[in-house]
Amino acid sequence: MNAVAQTEVRQWFFEAADLNSTHLIDDLVDSVCEEFSVSKERTTDLHLLLCEVITNSIDHGILGLDSRLKKDPHGFEQYFISRAAKLACLTEGSIVVRAEQIAPQRIRISVADSGEGFTFPPNHSQQSAECLMLAYGRGLMIISSLCQSVTHVGNGNCIVVEFDTGTNTQR
Repeated sequence: MNAVAQTEVRQWFFEAADLNSTHLIDDLVDSVCEEFSVSKERTTDLHLLLCEVITNSIDHGILGLDSRLKKDPHGFEQYFISRAAKLACLTEGSIVVRAEQIAPQRIRISVADSGEGFTFPPNHSQQSAECLMLAYGRGLMIISSLCQSVTHVGNGNCIVVEFDTGTNTQR
């Protein structure tokens, strides 16, 4: 993990060799919390947000895994076996995370991966209760619930979110 500091902006580059690290997300959360003074009350939300976004970038953007595999009886097992195998031999692919202070208690975080992107569903933040019962497909809804705004950029391989860092926030 290489970090580049700028005024009120931080950027992290994760190359293929970094993406199999079990500490990638924890280290990123720690760094964002320290750099942008995220309150203790919001740290868990930030962790969940970055876990969803980074995992989506790795699994779907870089590895090209299809979550629909999880709907079959042994789908989760197959999904994670395939994920581990693809990560073990991954030689190309990258993720860039950029965070910037846009207000006293708000940061904008963008996560872009080197994958082909995807067509995101319209009104993904308003998915039905039936979606909650599926074994997959809740990630975008979780992300939307944690942020003040969510935008997909370009061909869908970049997501930009606004996240309140303070204790007195309303979503």
